[in-house]
Amino acid sequence: MKNRTSRNLSMLRNFDLPEALIFYGIDAVIDDTPKVRPGVLRLIEEAKSLDIPTIILSENLTVNKLAKRVEAADPSCTFHKLSNEKILHYRSSLEEFIVEEDAMTDDEEADVYIPFRFVGRGIGHAPCPAALYDAINTITIDPKGFGGSAGFGVKNWEAGRIPLPQHCVVFVCSTSDRRNTGGLDRSDGSGSISRDRCIASRYCGMRSMYIEDEGTTCTAEYVADAIVDSLGTKEDWEMVTIDDISTPGSFWLNMMQPKDAEGYRISTEDVIKEDMDRRSRSLATSLYDHCDEKDTHSIDNQNNGDEPDEEDLAKILAGLDPL
Repeated sequence: MKNRTSRNLSMLRNFDLPEALIFYGIDAVIDDTPKVRPGVLRLIEEAKSLDIPTIILSENLTVNKLAKRVEAADPSCTFHKLSNEKILHYRSSLEEFIVEEDAMTDDEEADVYIPFRFVGRGIGHAPCPAALYDAINTITIDPKGFGGSAGFGVKNWEAGRIPLPQHCVVFVCSTSDRRNTGGLDRSDGSGSISRDRCIASRYCGMRSMYIEDEGTTCTAEYVADAIVDSLGTKEDWEMVTIDDISTPGSFWLNMMQPKDAEGYRISTEDVIKEDMDRRSRSLATSLYDHCDEKDTHSIDNQNNGDEPDEEDLAKILAGLDPL
């Protein structure tokens, strides 16, 4: 029997790359040193080669302060370069997000929640998923085509769109639990910032990867899709790559669906609306309680023990455009 020459065979499968990487909190990017965490730049550079954008989202720092802090920890100036190339995007839930050109799509064409007004004021913070949703609604991507091998029968998308939540991966770090909350009201959270961020990711229908720093307590059990010690470097045996966080990959097999902390299916839009209504009322009441004492009408109402009436609340809310 003659020997047959063997050839390498390639197999096709349903394989979805991430459409956006989101580092939720500056602690997911830089450590206490402060230095850039091992593997962060490597992973972002790999994402760049595949046209996958990266977002760094903060709840405590403005965009300018966030950029300065991150770039100060990077002697190579890679973050600054990636930002100029529109590969890396800084976002802050304290501010109204800047919508980049063509980022918004028509409501009739979108199956995901698109906010009519961006949140700002810090009230979209975790476990409310509004800040995450706002962040991905400010950028557009050109989705990859699909089809056979070597480009045969490949069908491309006709237009750019925002990243789909089920194809977004959120990175959270346990060190965030040691940070100052920045004065945000977290009374409706779990008591752990990192856990709340994982829960917000679940509400969005996004995958979350939890980085557990040495000396910190892991609070992400049952709410994170993966828990790792580090993203790793090229010298590490267990290094996290884009293939690992794709679907299917090393950490999950199927696309994520919006779920609560107990794993029950939920409507992300309903969760956002409920949280935003509650936090808007709480903020309005707080602003009313601290209004200028020289305002006679406010003083009279306070002396009478009255709650703010509709006219008062309308005046207060008029200054809260992002709400």
